[in-house]
Amino acid sequence: MDPHLLTTFVTVARHGSFSAAAAELGYTQSAISQQIAALEADLGLPLLSRRPVEPTEAGRRLLEHAGPLLLRLRAARA
Repeated sequence: MDPHLLTTFVTVARHGSFSAAAAELGYTQSAISQQIAALEADLGLPLLSRRPVEPTEAGRRLLEHAGPLLLRLRAARA
């Protein structure tokens, strides 16, 4: 799993908005959508409902683990 895609997912879920996540991360809204689609394709599960933007059940389970996983990855790189 690509940590950049995971970061994008967490940011979209936190904001409840692809546009707000794009502004925070410095991407276009289209790039954010493509990154979420790539992550969902990698995992074979929908992670976000689109209207309103909120995590699916699988997305909620991933969110439970995403923060600690991203922290560990950052620590390993430091």
